[in-house]
Amino acid sequence: MEDDYAAPHLPTDIMYKIPAHISDPASLARLASSCKFWRDLIKDPTFLDRLRRQHRDHAFTPSLLLGFFLQDKKHHIDKTRCLAPSFVPISELSRFVGSKSARNAIEPLSLETFIPGLGASLNFYKPFASQDNFLVLCRQLKVDNGQDMKDVLCVCNPLTGETFEIPHHRYVPPNHYVLFVTNDVDSYGRVSQSFQLTAIFWLKKAKSFVCVCYSSKTGTWTRAEGEPELMPDLYLVSCSAAASGGVIHWLCGTSEQMSLTHVATLHIENMGLSYLELPPEAKRIKIPVLANSADGGILLLFMQGLEMSLWKHTGALGSDSSSSWVLSEKIDMRSSLPQRVATLGSRAKVRLEMFGGKSGVVVLRVIGEGLFLFSLSDGSMREIDSVTKDYFLCPYEIDWLSCLAITNLVVDGSLSQDVERKKAQDRWRTLMGMNLATNGAS
Repeated sequence: MEDDYAAPHLPTDIMYKIPAHISDPASLARLASSCKFWRDLIKDPTFLDRLRRQHRDHAFTPSLLLGFFLQDKKHHIDKTRCLAPSFVPISELSRFVGSKSARNAIEPLSLETFIPGLGASLNFYKPFASQDNFLVLCRQLKVDNGQDMKDVLCVCNPLTGETFEIPHHRYVPPNHYVLFVTNDVDSYGRVSQSFQLTAIFWLKKAKSFVCVCYSSKTGTWTRAEGEPELMPDLYLVSCSAAASGGVIHWLCGTSEQMSLTHVATLHIENMGLSYLELPPEAKRIKIPVLANSADGGILLLFMQGLEMSLWKHTGALGSDSSSSWVLSEKIDMRSSLPQRVATLGSRAKVRLEMFGGKSGVVVLRVIGEGLFLFSLSDGSMREIDSVTKDYFLCPYEIDWLSCLAITNLVVDGSLSQDVERKKAQDRWRTLMGMNLATNGAS
């Protein structure tokens, strides 16, 4: 075997500059996996700090979306057929170009592919939230002679193979679960992750929020102090929410105008509410979607006919002014959609399902055609499903720091036994699909 420390035959100053020009996490992972020289350089705290500042100004990074965890809703209803959630890598999706598409022949991967031993223990669970490598699964059970329901929760990390059983909370199933992940660095520079799972209850009559939070550090649920009330005359559009950095954004409208008017932001730490007025163009739209960008900003995406508009909020949170929104991009979707849909024009039924603010990918449901994945970064379209099945669908979007952390785990000998290191490598390569070379450093 060649010396893993062997460095490329280039001037030292040039070698140190090369990684600084790479912002794509999959490319950095490939470089870090090639030899110890690059790995040690990329793991250096000075490089990571510089890369973090660079990434905050970076645009969409499509490779952050590794794929989708999904479950067929019909199988979920049929208790005799419902299996654990499965995974479809982005690298396996057929590229769709206008009226032509190669049909998918995908056999979704079982969750047991990444976390051996789960098997039937996660049957009947549905995926419904993910953040920076972690995936939240939920199953509802009837209690008290079938009169009430309770949630059974599980959080897992398919990249590391970890599974966390979450204790029951004593509340009825909430309106939302939101996952917040924190990268923790100890005094030795080692990166680990902790998470907070927040259950949001929306009290319609009181128009107020109640939150209970589970911390992976304490292993307990606690109820947040305070029950903030929504501003008078506003109603909540609960189907469109975006969460990041301890805040959750919802779209709101007024009953008087019967249209969307604001983004309401709930700050979990102090249970405070702030508001942001929507741009006038968005107030006439029925179903826009929200997302958080890589730099922590708010993104708003909506369709008008077959034209997609992307807006970004550039001001501080709490500045209630529509002038702080900037139109980032307008995209004509006619050349990307199936020809039959494009010819219908404004009569076509295209619905925005999900929007990944870091990766810049949008899930579209085209009525009569199926689910499609559109990339705002390069304009490509991929087919998720060519039929009209209905899924519990959860995008698996990772963070670039987490990406490098698991790369270090795979290749630097942190795992004491070779067999465990090999398992970690296999999980990593399976999830990344074609985004990562199969020959890593040993």
